[in-house]
Amino acid sequence: MSRSPGFTLLEVLVALVLLAIGLLGLTAQTASLLEALARARRAEQVTTAATARLEQLRASGCVARAAGSESVRQGVGTIARLDWGWSADADSAHRLRLVVTPAAAPVRPLPPETLTLVLRCR
Repeated sequence: MSRSPGFTLLEVLVALVLLAIGLLGLTAQTASLLEALARARRAEQVTTAATARLEQLRASGCVARAAGSESVRQGVGTIARLDWGWSADADSAHRLRLVVTPAAAPVRPLPPETLTLVLRCR
């Protein structure tokens, strides 16, 4: 009995199973990358909002100091909250404390971060 050229059905099935496993791994990695990219975009937007608020408070800090808060939004949802307050320091300096609290994420929520700035007024 002579063997005809080509692949057997078993070889084709094994190749298809290996291909399916590889594609499933690629799909899982792509989903993980998309989640990390979305988290990085949210972090960038929160950092930009915190920087802008810090600059506004620094610009008006010697004239008016009031505690406050602000929500950082992305689309229709809130992605973080900014809370700030002032305290008096020595030598006519004022300490600004800005707390950035990310909104509760479904996966791996981030802890709040505190930024402190000492502003010297004359």
